[in-house]
Amino acid sequence: MVLSCFSEYFQKLFTTEMKEKYKDCVEVNGVDVKSMTNLVEFMYTGEISINMDNVCYLLAVSDYLQMQFKELCIQYLMDATSPQNCFTIQVLADRFNIPVLSENNKKFIILNYKQVVSNDQFKRQSKEVATLFLQETHNQVSPDLVYTAVMNWVKFDLASNEKYLNELTQFVNFHELSPQILGDAVSVEPLLRKSDDNVDKTLKVFSYHMKNITSPGKSLICLGGARTLNKVMKYDLRRNEWSELPDLPVGRQLASAVVVDNVLYFIAGYLPTAGGNVKPTNIVHRMDLNKNFLQWEKVASVIEERYAAGATVLNGSIFLFGGISINNCRLSSGECFVTSLNKWIKVANMKTEEYFIVLVTLEDRIYLLGGVGTPSVACYDPTLSTWGNVAPMQTARKNLAAVVLNKAIYALGGKGAHEQVLKSVEKFNADNNTWVYVADMNIGRSHHTACVAQNKIYVVGGVNFTNKAVKSVECYDPQTNKWSIVCETEVAFFNHSLVAI
Repeated sequence: MVLSCFSEYFQKLFTTEMKEKYKDCVEVNGVDVKSMTNLVEFMYTGEISINMDNVCYLLAVSDYLQMQFKELCIQYLMDATSPQNCFTIQVLADRFNIPVLSENNKKFIILNYKQVVSNDQFKRQSKEVATLFLQETHNQVSPDLVYTAVMNWVKFDLASNEKYLNELTQFVNFHELSPQILGDAVSVEPLLRKSDDNVDKTLKVFSYHMKNITSPGKSLICLGGARTLNKVMKYDLRRNEWSELPDLPVGRQLASAVVVDNVLYFIAGYLPTAGGNVKPTNIVHRMDLNKNFLQWEKVASVIEERYAAGATVLNGSIFLFGGISINNCRLSSGECFVTSLNKWIKVANMKTEEYFIVLVTLEDRIYLLGGVGTPSVACYDPTLSTWGNVAPMQTARKNLAAVVLNKAIYALGGKGAHEQVLKSVEKFNADNNTWVYVADMNIGRSHHTACVAQNKIYVVGGVNFTNKAVKSVECYDPQTNKWSIVCETEVAFFNHSLVAI
């Protein structure tokens, strides 16, 4: 009776007219003895230990015995997915026909693609598995990551794998590779230069790009804001002039903006309503800057309405954390937008509820600055889905701006203790986990934005110490450690968004 309660296999064995029904001893063939022992003991005691050493065997035996315990194994594998075991988990998901495990594993791979293809488990896969992997994922991540995956696999066992290079490079869209990887990797890769005609064609693509591509970050784009709800303004750094882009379909302020593969995303924010009330929204629009005719289109909405949240891009996916939701509720929740799937999925919550935060990406980690005005800085590891802390800033700041330049994080301005508006700037070095001050901005600012273009930091708008809107744009040159005023805007931007293209 106990065995039958836990296992449909045993229930059928003992309740149907099978010969085993009348035997004192039943032989169960083709299963792992230790796992079978553990599962039978579990049926009687309710106690068992699942770990990475036994979960595969327990899954196989519980599937054979048709036990609900199988669900515990599935959940364990979903929680324990890592770059070191994701290929093994996919084999299990396919072997035992577990769609939920397979879907979870594939999402993990897309979100952590760089770590997955840099791990030895991927590099050790057979040519057939590597080909299938690239076939299923190449259109869901950036071409840069696909190129990295191909070269990592080929070079791991060059003697055996080099002959497959031409076949695997068919999954790399060389036309869409970033200027950085074209210049730093493709142009100097000897394996490509000695390959056959198919790969030689990709080098012609490279030459075309290097002749026609201009310096990245040649324009700034300001979106939305307190006084410019629907406006989208573009500043050409070469021509030193402003122009208008198509208005936002739904104007809002304290929204988030990011660029993925030259596609501009404007995310969430709040809508002013009659009576001055604030209405958080989950609307997301995007505009493909690669097209000749620019227009906004609506894409999948974020899961939870929010404004004053932080957003950044990691491995081609958009991460969104914190903010304020309906009923003035502070949020700790996080979401990730997989662009190829047009879908938002939940990720690990922050340790605390934060708003007016800034997120930046540095070497496969997401860093969170600002919030309630403490100097603390949090760091998110998407591979482990965990939050930790790094060295705090020297100055507590809220309503600040932050960027990454030359593998360092810069925290700019904001409000410090006693609500004073700051012009100070500090720089974080992840290698030694330290913050140091650099040159102050010319003007103290809060509620401003910043971005990096042409290897310099640009700061736009905000409000000064008298709570008056600032119209100036200033620029920081890390080579000289000096700030300079670039121009003034016709309208005052604050509570707006800013990107560089």
